[in-house]
Amino acid sequence: MSHRVKAVYLFLLAMLCISQTFAQNWRIGERVREWKLDNGFTVLFLPREGKPFFSAVTYVDVGAVDEPIGRSGMAHLLEHMAFKGTPWVGTRNWNAERAKLVEVEETVQQLRLRDALGRATTDAAHLRKRLAELIAEAQQFVVPNEYDQLVTLAGGQQVNATTSADYTNYYMTLPSNQLELWAMLESQRLAYPVWREFYKERDVVAEERRMRMEDDPEGRLYEEFIASAFKGHPYGVPVIGWMSDILSLTATDINLFYRQWYVPQNMVAVVVGSVREDELRQVIERYFGSLEGREMPPRLATEEPEQRGERRVRLVVEAQPQLVMGWHKPPLPADDAVVFEVLQYVLTDNGRSSRLYTALVKQRGLCESVSSFTAPGEKYPNLFCIWATPRSPHSPEEVEEAVWKVLETIKHDGVTTDELQMSIAKAETSLARELDNDLGCAKQLGHYYLITRDCSYIDKFLAAMRHVDVADIQRVVRNYLDRDKVTVATIKKGKTESLSPAENVSARPKKSSSKPQSIGKGH
Repeated sequence: MSHRVKAVYLFLLAMLCISQTFAQNWRIGERVREWKLDNGFTVLFLPREGKPFFSAVTYVDVGAVDEPIGRSGMAHLLEHMAFKGTPWVGTRNWNAERAKLVEVEETVQQLRLRDALGRATTDAAHLRKRLAELIAEAQQFVVPNEYDQLVTLAGGQQVNATTSADYTNYYMTLPSNQLELWAMLESQRLAYPVWREFYKERDVVAEERRMRMEDDPEGRLYEEFIASAFKGHPYGVPVIGWMSDILSLTATDINLFYRQWYVPQNMVAVVVGSVREDELRQVIERYFGSLEGREMPPRLATEEPEQRGERRVRLVVEAQPQLVMGWHKPPLPADDAVVFEVLQYVLTDNGRSSRLYTALVKQRGLCESVSSFTAPGEKYPNLFCIWATPRSPHSPEEVEEAVWKVLETIKHDGVTTDELQMSIAKAETSLARELDNDLGCAKQLGHYYLITRDCSYIDKFLAAMRHVDVADIQRVVRNYLDRDKVTVATIKKGKTESLSPAENVSARPKKSSSKPQSIGKGH
């Protein structure tokens, strides 16, 4: 037995042992308790003995795809506002502060009306001056970051939130004896939001967009790529929103969006850790059972039209060249989506032994790095993407042809049994690491639940991955990763001002891991 074969054999044996242990000890679906309150609020609970802590993630099933045209960025901005406190937290005098906030919003709406009518008058200038004064007066009542401080003083950690195209979540880890504090703070900010410091936070988000997208070549490239790949579905709109939309949002807009989607039947709380179930049920009922149920708007109906021909975007900037390629595919729980999860490991996530790393980095030296991932969401049909950073002096075009060569080899010859087994084992091990951590486990449970509405789907997902075979890999590469179905975006190093119209191909406007376009509050 050669050293290389022996190494592969030992690795597979180790992965098999981990996978078997995982299968025996981590049958999540059998251990998760699921229940609903009378108002529709859903709870998933996974008890764990050991450390006296628990992690909680509250999911609101609303994301960027649910925003109306012209109001992009609302889901993300609302997530930011959830950390501003409540009528009881974050204020020195809520009654006085609320009166000022009402005046602020009345003035904003008067300005919006004048702008809509095109009345750039002295009156408008006066209103803007008065608005600045009112915002400053309201600021005097604010106790900055009091919500976070309360959680931290109680021993809380990992306090943050993220917004994606599909959903919004809020999470933290606390000592087990602080369960009631979590429920009180979480339910109050969901039921009684205050639009404290709204216009200040709107400016923060606008600056975040400048840094992540407009001033970051990779961010711009990703945005152009996604917008080109989706012509009808709102996955083509960035989670953070378009700049003009962000700057036009008002607290009235956010309040309407909140009232439409932040309802108990649209929420899922996932609790993992050392907590007694009877205590959790009582606390959840006490604090979340009183949330007001309201009718929600209809869900998204738009379907992305079939792509009939390749699409290309070229961004010419003074930056390192990049290549992104993407193909439309179905989302989980579709069988082919599971095959793509394994294919991701075959192509890039098996490390130095993966197909693309071996061909593009080790053998030919064309790239500095190469990765693959699903984007920009997972609730609706999405993209399987490959992102490569060419190594000078090689071009994105050279790298693209090398990628096609690897894909063609798989189409004709398939993959080896060893590759497949290694990929499945690594995928299982990666998920096992996530589930081993209370917060990671809570996030995974909530993520898969929102996609499938099945709290035991993780078990089914693992079982489905174990049944992926060589023919499955070959079939999805043949059926989906086609030259006539690809969207390609590249960065070409150069100066934008010298572009000819033919070179400046911008459909509209980050590189990330397996779940890009998930934006947090930068806590």
